[in-house]
Amino acid sequence: MKPTPVKRTLLQRWRGAWRRWSLWTALVLLVVSMLATMVWLAGRYEASQVQTRLERDTADAVSDIRTALTHNLQSLQALPSDNPSHLAWEVEASDLLRNRRELVRIELRDANLRMRTHVQSPYRPVAWDMRLRDSGQSDLTIACANARRLGGPAYSSSYFQPHGDGLGSEMMELCVPLSASGRTLGYLVATYALQDILANLVGHNLTRSQEASFTEADGTRLAVLGAARRGSRMFSAQHLLDLPGSTLVLRMDSWHSAPSLFPNVLTALVTAMSIALVTVMVVLVRDNRRRLRAERDLADALAFRKAMEDSLVTGLRARDLEGRITYVNPAFCEMVGFSPQELLGLSMSAPYWPPERVEEYRQRQAIRFAGTMP
Repeated sequence: MKPTPVKRTLLQRWRGAWRRWSLWTALVLLVVSMLATMVWLAGRYEASQVQTRLERDTADAVSDIRTALTHNLQSLQALPSDNPSHLAWEVEASDLLRNRRELVRIELRDANLRMRTHVQSPYRPVAWDMRLRDSGQSDLTIACANARRLGGPAYSSSYFQPHGDGLGSEMMELCVPLSASGRTLGYLVATYALQDILANLVGHNLTRSQEASFTEADGTRLAVLGAARRGSRMFSAQHLLDLPGSTLVLRMDSWHSAPSLFPNVLTALVTAMSIALVTVMVVLVRDNRRRLRAERDLADALAFRKAMEDSLVTGLRARDLEGRITYVNPAFCEMVGFSPQELLGLSMSAPYWPPERVEEYRQRQAIRFAGTMP
């Protein structure tokens, strides 16, 4: 059974509406996906900028520590060592400890690592166990063995040293061989506190909003400095501090909260572009609705006119400027006995003209199209 004209019209309207709304839905999904991608790329760019800045700060901190340790080494080598029993060495070593708070203890030992004299920092009281310190497996002994093998200063790995107050901290030894005429005369041993290295050798501008720490290879923290601001996302950067005989890992952590409405220029541009795209879509929707309304009104007017023309008993025919028949109504077709397909497009003559007057009608038609009325 064939569908009725009403059902056919409804089906055609439904198909047209579905086609239009499917296109608009695809456009909306495309715009939303593009905006989401742009916002995601803006977030990635912001995160990369934060990570790059953190890695640059970590490299600067390592450079500052290395430079300060080099200056301390030069100051230690400048201490008088020709007469260990003289008070001049202890006075200058004490001055050095007061000026360099990262140094905890300075010792002067002979070629067999026996103690000659020492001074201790006035800022950090430490209960030293000399029997453990002078043992053959102590970090001091290992550092001096490396210094003798390298023929220059050597650092030990970090170790935990208890304090007199029941607490403790991570320490590191520096052993500097003292030699003359190719013969080792003794060793100068300096003890560093890792916590004080972070506090005194790293710029305060780097630890004001970030957390700096010395860590082991497995991530265990040995010393921590700085109260980083907690947030929803953490960024970390690590950098190796290569020292003769030892290696430390400096880690810096930074927390950032969720970005604000305009965290940077890129996000502001993305937001402005999103607003512009949404505005353009709204304008397009309104323009499309007006166009559809105009097309619907025009279709209704054409349908009404065609219904009126089809119901007339008067024959109607229309020609263009070149004389071709462009329109005939049903009444005209009934009068002349020809269908619209047989009449449309004819120009020079019409099949319904009487044969004896064809030439007369052609002349009249030529006169009319020439603009001259008979």
